[in-house]
Amino acid sequence: MTPLWIRRLTAAVSAASAVAAASLAAGAIAWLPASQFEFTVTANALSLYWTAALYGAVVLLLAGLFGAYRRRWVAAVAGVVAAAIAFVLAVVQQAGSLSGFQFTVEYLGYYFFVLAGLIVATPTLGILVHRWVLGLFRGQGGRVVLVRAPSSVLGEGIVTNIARTEVDIEKADEQWDAYVAAFTIAGWQTVEVESADRLPDGVFVEDAAVVISPGIALITRPGAPERRAETASVADRLRSLGLTLYDVEEPATLDGGDVLRVGDVFYVGRSSRTNAAGVRELRELVDDLGAGTVVAVPVAGALHLKSVATALPDGTVLVAPGTIDPTFFAGALVVPEAAGANLVILDESTVLLPASAPGTKALVEDLGYAVVTVDLSEFEKVEGSTTCLSIRLG
Repeated sequence: MTPLWIRRLTAAVSAASAVAAASLAAGAIAWLPASQFEFTVTANALSLYWTAALYGAVVLLLAGLFGAYRRRWVAAVAGVVAAAIAFVLAVVQQAGSLSGFQFTVEYLGYYFFVLAGLIVATPTLGILVHRWVLGLFRGQGGRVVLVRAPSSVLGEGIVTNIARTEVDIEKADEQWDAYVAAFTIAGWQTVEVESADRLPDGVFVEDAAVVISPGIALITRPGAPERRAETASVADRLRSLGLTLYDVEEPATLDGGDVLRVGDVFYVGRSSRTNAAGVRELRELVDDLGAGTVVAVPVAGALHLKSVATALPDGTVLVAPGTIDPTFFAGALVVPEAAGANLVILDESTVLLPASAPGTKALVEDLGYAVVTVDLSEFEKVEGSTTCLSIRLG
């Protein structure tokens, strides 16, 4: 995998170059009609403009290395600062090359469209290019899935909506191995999070983070205080893979199992584990990053939203019978078994389902999908499900 500093440098250089090119294009487009479409005159003007664009690109390169593209408003500020510095340096350079040079306000007009291009393109084109380049690196290593081995005290995990029964740890280990193998066979690169044997629910890594877009993740603040120690090691692993991380802040609580992404819509369960402040924080971050929209869904009688609703590759949401209102989703299908509402997409034509949902397996196969099943009975005893055992970055 390409080193993190190379990925960040390449993304920052690409974004800065794209913004500089856009600012030069803005100057050329504005100058052409002013020069009555005399291309020679426009070329002379661009020879003046390129220095301002270059200075702006250098400033934006440095800003990008320090995270200017993480949030749109920060990128907007960086664009304004880059434009101001570029203008000052360009004028200083021109003053040094011309004898008897005197600065007038007219010079601001000369550079106006180039400076405006820097300001406008940084929080728009710059962010798009930055994310796109990071996404290329993400694809370089193939689809990545994070997992964590079960704790020896898995049976002590929190149980909220079902009666507690004894967990067979040895069998759970075998089931987890089969679960991980399903990803490997499907072409995923599995990356293990540091083991946490003292944390019974640590195997359910999904609750510790929400992937917002390629290269960006939100580290959650679980609704159960006992589970908050799980997030640090997940954050460390995601950081080592080059992701930019944000954190849910107190008093907000948010579990990753409550966030279902379908296209550019983030459905977030308002459950016993995710409070209203957590929904707001997710909504603000998704909106700020321009990653989509957030739709809140009331959840009662289930641990998480994704315990009772997940989506097929075509966007159809499978909903557990007698749980949430399927009309919350653009397209939904009620499945025969509650466990069948929790699936993992392995690729565009293949999904992973628990062995405890044979009726749903037949239904999904009838819709034209290949279905891989894995026995998760020991995890289901502590309200675990197919999605919660992994964080998928692909």
